Amino acid sequence: MSLPTKRDGLWVSLLVILLVIPAHGHDLQASWTSVRFRPDSMELKIRMAADTVRSLIQDEAPLATFEPENFEKVRPLLREFAKKLYEVKADGQPLVALQSDVAVVEDNIEFRLIYPRTTRGPLFLKANYLDRVIPGYFAHVNVTDEAEQPLSSQILKAESPSMEVALPSEASRRAVAVAQGSSFKTFLKLGVEHILTGYDHLLFLCGLLVVCRRFKSMAAIITCFTLAHSITLALAALDLITISGRIVEPLIAASIVFVGLENLLRRDEPRWRWALTFAFGLIHGFGFAGVLKEVGLGSAGSGLLVPLFSFNLGVELGQIAVTAIVLPLLWWLRRLHAYERYGRQVISVMVALIGAYWLVERIFFS
Repeated sequence: MSLPTKRDGLWVSLLVILLVIPAHGHDLQASWTSVRFRPDSMELKIRMAADTVRSLIQDEAPLATFEPENFEKVRPLLREFAKKLYEVKADGQPLVALQSDVAVVEDNIEFRLIYPRTTRGPLFLKANYLDRVIPGYFAHVNVTDEAEQPLSSQILKAESPSMEVALPSEASRRAVAVAQGSSFKTFLKLGVEHILTGYDHLLFLCGLLVVCRRFKSMAAIITCFTLAHSITLALAALDLITISGRIVEPLIAASIVFVGLENLLRRDEPRWRWALTFAFGLIHGFGFAGVLKEVGLGSAGSGLLVPLFSFNLGVELGQIAVTAIVLPLLWWLRRLHAYERYGRQVISVMVALIGAYWLVERIFFS
């Protein structure tokens, strides 16, 4: 499905204006829905006349009124009702609202829903309430991207209550962000975001650190991991070494399984763990490089130094932030007898199991 042009959106908007010219603040013939993408969420707002809402909830609350003194009594009901107004899917998978709220705006009720941010399209929207309102009722739906540029503008009716919107890919979104913003700041932020959401990398580090008893060992592990993934990140980003993600991602999962099992098999702090960390860190660096490939780094053959440096710096800053939280927690836990006896084993088992799950998923289902 092709994206609508601004000209298409203009004609649809003009048609809607002509249809509702006789209407005032409380339109009993139409509702207005806006869908806007944000960096980490998708916001959906629906505004409809209070009388329309009252007719839709009359079975649950036949005597509902929306005056200020009574509104708080029906707010919980309206919040749940809001989640049923639209069926929302992305790439065929249902999206569940993370938040819902409701407010009175003049003679209208405005519902606000927050969904997870998605880039996997198409986005599917179905207005579930259109078969329960008066004949001729319609919903005007306007979808915009993060820059408030139109993606789609359509009118839904009882006989055609759904729509699909093609979405730009995650790579396209990041590429646009790179083109619009400062290269250094953009890649720095991208690096921080990747390590904080790179749960496989963080779990690998957790598995390494959980058995360390000396600060010297922890410092050596963190340093070796940093050096190793910085080397392969640079080599891969510069196209000097290329390894398919279908190989790298399972290997990253396998490194997590190995560390978890080694923790269980060796009671004392494993010797030469810094060397193991360096070896596996080389593999993780290829995983980091995959993010840079998605935004086209290296395709132009120039201007690589600043993005590469700032991205790696962002990764390290995120890693330092996580380590600053994890290390004090580990030192505190070691004071507890129960942790000394069972804690390391329990955490190591969880690390190995999660790594095994990712390994199977990445080999057979990706």
